[in-house]
Amino acid sequence: MSNKVCPKCNVDFKYISVLKRHLENSVRCSANDNYINNTINNINTNSNTDTHLFTCNDCNKNFKYKTSIYRHKSISKCAINKANIINQNIQEQQNNNTIPTTSNSASATPTPQPITQSQTNINTNTNSHNTNNTIINNNNNTIIQHINPFGFEDVRTIPISEMKAILNSGTEAGLHIIKAIYNKIENKNFYKPNISRSEVACLNEDLKLTIYKSREFADAFFDRCIALLHHMLYLCKHEFTSTSIKYIYDNIEYIESTMRTEIYEKKLQSIIESEFRNNNLDTKDRIKNFIKKIKEETDSKDNSLLQIKNTLDLKEEKNNEYKKSITTLELNNLFGDPKVILGLKKEEIILNLRISRFEESMFYNFWIERLNNIKKYVMNNKTSKIGDIINLKQEENKIMSMLEIINKRVDNNRGDDYLDLNINNEFRLD
Repeated sequence: MSNKVCPKCNVDFKYISVLKRHLENSVRCSANDNYINNTINNINTNSNTDTHLFTCNDCNKNFKYKTSIYRHKSISKCAINKANIINQNIQEQQNNNTIPTTSNSASATPTPQPITQSQTNINTNTNSHNTNNTIINNNNNTIIQHINPFGFEDVRTIPISEMKAILNSGTEAGLHIIKAIYNKIENKNFYKPNISRSEVACLNEDLKLTIYKSREFADAFFDRCIALLHHMLYLCKHEFTSTSIKYIYDNIEYIESTMRTEIYEKKLQSIIESEFRNNNLDTKDRIKNFIKKIKEETDSKDNSLLQIKNTLDLKEEKNNEYKKSITTLELNNLFGDPKVILGLKKEEIILNLRISRFEESMFYNFWIERLNNIKKYVMNNKTSKIGDIINLKQEENKIMSMLEIINKRVDNNRGDDYLDLNINNEFRLD
């Protein structure tokens, strides 16, 4: 097992460069430059890390190696049950969805079907509204005005109706986004310099080439697909109810945390290898001609840099939408400050905890009622951001963990006069 483990989600990466990119771009694990540099420096200075256990969150089994828990999560009853639940929830949301579609959308959005190679040339010409991606055919040689660098593919070229279908496709969303994005000719931004070797060349944001090892590229490719799904969720926010947004976000998170497994990677590798077999030479020539054109024509370079800036702006907009906007102060103004409310009744609460079952106590019921009120307020508030909706899960986990600690303290201090109800500054009674 390597020691290149993300300190936030415990995903194990083979290369430091992939871990660094993960910390820079991942929605859940995004960090500032200082944190990333410290993490990388710690890995470099501590090349031999202690072996530690990995725990399945669903069945609490421990595994010595990350590959073991990946395998467990991909083929065990935990994986099957969780995937069934997610797909069932999303299907229920589709059946119950009463939001009217826009005039440009069909009344029923079909699940996207896999796109075959014979359809590629047709599909790549469907987005004629984007003048910066004009394609000119001349003696079967395709010249493209712009190629998006790897990591800067613009999801906005996909119609909203197709985005909704992809987001509603459950655990298959990761595969559908690959076909929807990378079958477009402006996104064919990688190739093999030597088809018999493992190296993959990608067009980077400096409009030059970056060389990856095959496995390193597959990891980066997977991360990019997850990022694109989050971009689509941001763009389709007003097309879904708050409940649907929550289910879709949970599904993307499940794909990211659980489906980076041997089975999923085989599907991913198959798609990548198919691209190399069918389009490698054409893509290689197109990218080389594009890089040459960028060097020779200032206007072409400026246009490409503008396209990159537009994609970065979309990423920034998405990041802002994923931030929490409803503050604790706002919730306290609505539902009261727990520190004050519980603090005024502290002696009564302690006595009640000693004579009642914990699940029937004043203390427990207060927090459960507060949690339910917060959920209702966030889910029904039209100004709630996606960040507020996805933060509900973290808020619930935080409160339930606090209640579990207090419950253990009550059990361990039945005969004592003193019972500490303070956990940290957030859960401290005034």
